[in-house]
Amino acid sequence: MPTMTRKTTPIFNAKKVSNSTAELTLYAPIEDQESWWYDSVTPKGVMRSLKNLGNVSEITVRINSNGGSVFAGLAIYQYLKDHSATITIKVDGLAASAASIIAMAGDNIVMGTGAMIMVHNPWTYVVGEARELRETADMLDKISESLISVYKERTGKDEAALKQMLDASTWLTGDDAVAKGFADEVDRKTKVSASIKNGIATFNNQRFDLRAFASIPPLPEGDEDDDTLEETTEEQEELSPEGAKGDEETVKDLAELQAKYPDIFKAAVSAGVQQERTRITELNALADAPGAAAIVAVAISEGKSAAEAAIDIVKASKERLTDEGNRRQNDAKNSGIDKVPPDEAPENKDDPEATSQAEADAIVAEYKNLRGGLK
Repeated sequence: MPTMTRKTTPIFNAKKVSNSTAELTLYAPIEDQESWWYDSVTPKGVMRSLKNLGNVSEITVRINSNGGSVFAGLAIYQYLKDHSATITIKVDGLAASAASIIAMAGDNIVMGTGAMIMVHNPWTYVVGEARELRETADMLDKISESLISVYKERTGKDEAALKQMLDASTWLTGDDAVAKGFADEVDRKTKVSASIKNGIATFNNQRFDLRAFASIPPLPEGDEDDDTLEETTEEQEELSPEGAKGDEETVKDLAELQAKYPDIFKAAVSAGVQQERTRITELNALADAPGAAAIVAVAISEGKSAAEAAIDIVKASKERLTDEGNRRQNDAKNSGIDKVPPDEAPENKDDPEATSQAEADAIVAEYKNLRGGLK
């Protein structure tokens, strides 16, 4: 009987199923640093979880994520590959971008019916001059090579074919993934509810904003109430790991958070302090640039990031260069240099040295004239 359930929140947890088996749930964005609320999957978190699980021989990794940081994804992939346990990957909904890299660490990769994998080229934001933009493009090419090597090891496909898939931002259903070597089997008993509306996709109650991707998967259109409710079957609810269902408990303010969850409050404060220290350190590193000290001081007081301050510095630098160029143009115009008679150039136009000397003599003569004939 279908039931209506609230959308689940991001989940990242690990638990032992028996003395020798464990389950790792990655239902959250893949990021480099842990957030205050531990609602993301990070290399540090995965490493800590694997250590806490102890000596287990089998680990099931459940994935429903639209990815995130490519570096974090590659690091987590390597942690799982290096672990002595047999790794079974179960794609419970979506394994896109960096999450698809993590999925490739499985000794066995199982797709739920309706689940999808997506691969694409790495991308980033960058601000800077032409040299810096070229260096960033070269870096992205290197990262793309790393991704292709991971996919190649798992699928056996040649690099050119994989490069075409990344260029096209390729979406793979379970059957597609098996056919192309990205998965080993499709679990027909495990049904994944999937829909999309206005670029927001829902896989098993987990919402993903796919508007930043170059292509959108061919999914059924979601209902009007897709933002708040999702129809699921009892069978689909069983896909969710322990703690992934139920209504969220709300906390009204920091005082209530501190009273109810002192450990989380303490961790949040500590993380906030560290983030602020990092922000200020990154901002101060920009202060040595010409004219940047005042901009950095304002950025620190207004809570701006180093990236925002860098943009302000670049804008100020462009304005300063424009003003300097205008000032020099005006100085040159006021000097009367444009009045130097052209017929004072040497007759021997084929002699560059003579031409330069004549031009210099003409400029000096005009300068003396402006100064009242001083020698």
